[in-house]
Amino acid sequence: MNLSLQEGPAQRIRELLGRAPKPFGRRRSVLRAHVFWRFAYPVLVLAAGVAVLLLILAGGRAVLTQRVTSVEQPVVLAPDEPGYLELVSATPTLLALHTDDAELAGVSFVARTGIEAGGGVVLLPADLLVVPPQGSPPQGRLLSEVFARDGAAGVEQAAEEIFGVGFDEVVEVPADWLAYSIAPATPLPYLLADDLVEAPADGEFRVVYEAGRNELTASDAAAIYSHLNPDEPDGNRTYRQKALWESWLGMIGRASDPQAVIPPLDSPLAPHLRALASGTTVVVDVPPFEISSVDSASAPVAVLDDRGRDWLRNEVLELVPWPRQPESFLRPRVQLLDGTGDPAIRDALAGDVVAAGGVVTAIGNSDAFGVRDTQFAYHRAELVRDPVTNSIALQLGVNMTLVEAGEPADNLVDITVTVGLDQANR
Repeated sequence: MNLSLQEGPAQRIRELLGRAPKPFGRRRSVLRAHVFWRFAYPVLVLAAGVAVLLLILAGGRAVLTQRVTSVEQPVVLAPDEPGYLELVSATPTLLALHTDDAELAGVSFVARTGIEAGGGVVLLPADLLVVPPQGSPPQGRLLSEVFARDGAAGVEQAAEEIFGVGFDEVVEVPADWLAYSIAPATPLPYLLADDLVEAPADGEFRVVYEAGRNELTASDAAAIYSHLNPDEPDGNRTYRQKALWESWLGMIGRASDPQAVIPPLDSPLAPHLRALASGTTVVVDVPPFEISSVDSASAPVAVLDDRGRDWLRNEVLELVPWPRQPESFLRPRVQLLDGTGDPAIRDALAGDVVAAGGVVTAIGNSDAFGVRDTQFAYHRAELVRDPVTNSIALQLGVNMTLVEAGEPADNLVDITVTVGLDQANR
């Protein structure tokens, strides 16, 4: 093809483009947007923006108004630092009421104490005639009668008045339960001093256990524990009970595996027997300071008067260095603080406080050492005239001069004794 010079390049390009082929298919029309995207979506975006703005404003306001509180760490003091204080854990105790056919057969007071990791057992006859303080035998009551009339609660109260301490637990131990507890330690070696007899309905006595050495089954041991011959003083039965306790504890103490011969875990005697058999054990019965008959038809009974009660309390305090507060009466609760810097001086006075009728509930140090004179702080004004409180002061040889009105915040103490250097030479 010939191109003339008059035809410019632009004209030629227009001609070529005019002859170009058209694309295949039809031209597509543009889709119109859905109503949601045209109207609802912008509204949602606007609402989200408003919500974000409100959150930013609320968060900023919370940050501006937030108060920073300090975290207080507890200050742990060492036992030799001023201000140290700890509560005293009472010596674990148990009062067991041994019964047979719903009648009281004896009372055992068990203490797990600090006597070479052992403890002790104190036995009371069921027919112990307990004379009230400064009273006479006709005013007394037999423990068996107290149990028949007032149950375990009545015997617990009577035992608190006898021993002067409270008990962690009071349980009734029927004969079958005692046999269940003894069973792992059987056969139990036992020396029976006299024949045990019973009187059948026809009136002829029958020997049920012959005197001599025996290897007791659990049921036999429980039967002997509660048996009382006709017209026999109950003190004889208490003697047999003491011998049975000693044999039982001896079997546990001599066993190659004590865990195999202690009472089953569901017996309340189990933890106490385990502790008693691991160290020195003391088994005490009531000394017959006086024997009396309730009436001419009754067998003689042991009488516990003021002298016997004092003796028995001294024995108990040897077993219970930290007595529990009784339920039936109150011992003044004493907080014993060392003001000298030598805790041995303070600790030596704990026994005096307990012997005078108090109970130590807290022990520790004063706010500063170097206290010269021992101080008394009464937290209840009526204690100033309390005879037991006065006995504590007399026992320690201090003057009762300081009185603090109102009880302390913890309500755990009645008296605070701050031990001074004047006690060092006592």
